[in-house]
This record gives sequence, structure tokens and C-alpha cells, in this order.
Amino acid sequence: MELKFEKVNGELIIYFPDRVDTQNAADFEESIFKILGNQRAEKIVLNLQDLDYISSVGLRIVLKIKKQFNELSIIEVSSEVYEIFSMTGFTDIIDIKKALRVVSIEGCKIIGEGFYGKVYRISPDTILKHFFKGNPVEDIERERQNAKNAFVLGVPTAISYDVVRVKEGGYGAIYELIDAKSLKTYLLDLGDQIDAAVKLSARLLRKLNTTECISTALPRATDIANKWLKKIKPLFNDEDNAKIKSLFDTIPDEDFLIHGDCHVKNVFIQESEPILIDMDSMQIGSNIFEYADLYIPYIAYALDDPENQEKFFGIPAKTCKDLFYGILNEIYGDRPDYEEIVQKIQFVGDVHFLSKIQTTGQNFPERQNNAIARIKEGLSKLTTLKY
Repeated sequence: MELKFEKVNGELIIYFPDRVDTQNAADFEESIFKILGNQRAEKIVLNLQDLDYISSVGLRIVLKIKKQFNELSIIEVSSEVYEIFSMTGFTDIIDIKKALRVVSIEGCKIIGEGFYGKVYRISPDTILKHFFKGNPVEDIERERQNAKNAFVLGVPTAISYDVVRVKEGGYGAIYELIDAKSLKTYLLDLGDQIDAAVKLSARLLRKLNTTECISTALPRATDIANKWLKKIKPLFNDEDNAKIKSLFDTIPDEDFLIHGDCHVKNVFIQESEPILIDMDSMQIGSNIFEYADLYIPYIAYALDDPENQEKFFGIPAKTCKDLFYGILNEIYGDRPDYEEIVQKIQFVGDVHFLSKIQTTGQNFPERQNNAIARIKEGLSKLTTLKY
């Protein structure tokens, strides 16, 4: 019996045939242990996507493999075969994962789009967020858990109830969103009258950034920000780096929820209420990070590329600008230090923006130099980032 196998990132993946029973068990055992003996790997993965039936003799072979290779997992298991593993106790001793349901997006309407994927309406009641190839299922599961945690804390969040394999490639998360439309579509319907979108966004952000969460599962925004500072350090002299670091040290290490990417493609409107999706960038910290992260897609990119928002969001740069400053005015407009608050948010946003430019390695010297100039201007004006 010839078994298919491959090595991927240090894992040896072996594919099972459609049946393992008394008729082919001896040949199967000889073939699989021959592969295991000739191939060295950090972890053994048994892929059961083609397996329809496994008998007790087949289970004994799996047990032999487990005894010899502790780093063993089994994936793509059908519901029927998973039930056999569960009834015989194999799920207690081996990491066994069921096969994902396959969903097609052919002919489905795109209702949202971001850097990592697109959102499709696949039925009147449900949407699918399609993650492009290369986004592991573990990332989707982490996002689902973040959404559940936020929902329990009272944040209006769409919770994915299923992870699926997309027939056209990649993976997806299924959400129930009946008659919901993205904030982008909502804005386009409003035309120049964006006050309603400003108020909806501000209400959502207020709820997010006044919700305290003590969780070891979510990263702290200050820790993430320290990575930004390391990334941009070569672009400044020692004196400027010290000033930037001292300013960031003034940001309170608070426990408020931060979405980190709360723009028009990640907010949906359902029955006049805003609902968040795309929870993979959730953090805990001061809400200055939330608005700084919002400054990047709404303002920063357009400073060097006026058509960027039209290309990315499908809405004009002026609408994004009016939305961003409208939100800040709605939340902080009655404060006497409003202008200074805006400066602080933009300063933190420019530091993050510059680190993004460095991370992607994109050759945009003008964009990089302009961001550096804005940061240096902020250094000359600001003495603290606390507000």
C-alpha cells in the first residue's frame, strides 16, 4: 500500500486511505511505519480527510504510533470517525480535530473588505468573513474567543458560530447578521450628511473604551507600543528616541478594551445599532491607542496618497476625515484641552504608522520622511500623552 505523505514546517503529514480494517490493516501498518522510520520530523500529523471507516485493528495501529511518537495529532476527521475516536477514549490522549465544513462563496455578494479578508453575504441571515490563504485556523479561533469575551462584557459584537473551509481556498468564519450592512455602505447611503454615522461610531467607541477587562489572554497595548518604538528607533537620534520613550511612558496602563481596527469595514449596522466584527486585534489599555489606530486608516495614509481611502474603503478621503474628527469632537469636544488631545492622538498614531511602514518594508521614502517630520513636530510641542 502506498500512502501519501508530505513535510510542512517540520511536521510529517501522513494521509490515510478511505478504510482501515482487517482486510488492509497489515499492509497499512507496514507502509505507515516504513514512512515513520525513514522520515524525521518534530511532529507527526495524521490527515484523515479521506477516511470513512476505521476498525478496532486500525485503532490499535494508531495507538502504536502514539506510543512511539508523543507529538502526534489527528486532523480532518469526519463526524462519524470522530465519534469512534471519542467512544474509545482516543480523544482523551490524542489531539484530534474534526474536519471543517466546506462553504462556497461563488456568486455571493461582497459586503465588506479589509486587509486580511473579505466579508460575503452567503444567506439572508448569515455572513462569512473569508480569510485569505495563509491565515491559520488558530487565528480565527482566537478572534472568535476575543469576540465572546467582548460580548460577555456588553460590547455589541457579532460572534462567529462556525469555522469553515472555503471551497475557493482559505478559511472563513460564519456570523449571524440579519439584514446588516457595513458602516461603509451606511455612509454611502447618507451622502454628505454623516452626523448619524459619527454618533453611531462614537457611541460604539464609548462603550468599548469604558469597558474594563482584566484578561491574561489579551495583549496589553503598552507592550505592543514598545515594539513600535523598537521598530522606529534607527530613524531617530538618541535624544529624540529618549523623548519619544518618555512621552509613551506617560500613557496610563489602563484596563479598557481596545478594538484596534474600528473602521468602517469592521462595523456593521443592524436595526440601527452598531456591531463590531474582526476582533483579532483586541487589546487592553488606554483608549488613546484606539483613536491613534483609527487615525492611521482615516487620516495618515491620505496625507501622502489622497486617493488611498477611495481605493481601500470606497469612500472619499474627505468623508474619512470628517468622520474621524467628528468622532473625536463628539467624544472630547466639550473638553477645554480638546486641541491638545487631538495632537496627542495624532502623535501616537504617527509613531504606530511609522512602525507599520518599517514593518512592511514598503519603499515609500516620502511617506516615511513625512511621518518622521510629524513626530519631531509633536516632540517640540508635547510634554505628556496623558489626558
